[in-house]
Amino acid sequence: MTQTHLYPYTHLVVRRLWRTLRMQSSCRSLVALAIVAVMVMLGLPQQVSAKPMPQSQERVIAQSAQEAVAVFDSLTELSDADRSDVFSSYVSDIAAQAANFLGVDARVMQQSWLRADMSHKLALINGLTQLGVPYKNNAATENVAFDCSGLVAFAWGKVGVGMTHGSSAQFTSATRVKVEDAQPGDLIWRPGHISMYLGVPSAILQTPYSGRSVELQLMNERITSWVKYANPLI
Repeated sequence: MTQTHLYPYTHLVVRRLWRTLRMQSSCRSLVALAIVAVMVMLGLPQQVSAKPMPQSQERVIAQSAQEAVAVFDSLTELSDADRSDVFSSYVSDIAAQAANFLGVDARVMQQSWLRADMSHKLALINGLTQLGVPYKNNAATENVAFDCSGLVAFAWGKVGVGMTHGSSAQFTSATRVKVEDAQPGDLIWRPGHISMYLGVPSAILQTPYSGRSVELQLMNERITSWVKYANPLI
């Protein structure tokens, strides 16, 4: 199996460096040099194991996603490549957290997320910032309430992809893809419901119905066998 070069311990290094740099008044060139220096460290591998975590871990994942978005938005001075590398270290860590919560293979989920294009990464991470936000029919308000299509519209809207409200309308506006070609963040549709693919079989980000909230979930085998996948970018 090919190993990815980005693992959770590097995320801690990047996070500490970013916080330190944010408090300093150093010039732009020194900021860029410091970030590039961290990139050299990203080649060191580390094993990741998947262990199911308690429900409170969703809040931890949401906080990690919020920090990842803030970091990405703050590093506009870097080249696209360096900015992507820094963001990818956060993506790798969040993927491991999500896999651990769901009890699936963390390395497989990490590799899937890291292979996704930047728009898919950003849409998914923005969606994860809303973990724990309650369900409300016809809602699409950040940090307040969502229904299933409202969450999808919010996440993809953050990367400039406008979507109407309604699961069927969203699915038909995207391009259907085979499951083997689906990227994390792609749409998973069945009649009356839409969610976001997490890059491994059955794993989704969704808000299902009243009384529940934005959550990570594994679909059962029956549902997994007949849902449809679609890419909003093609």
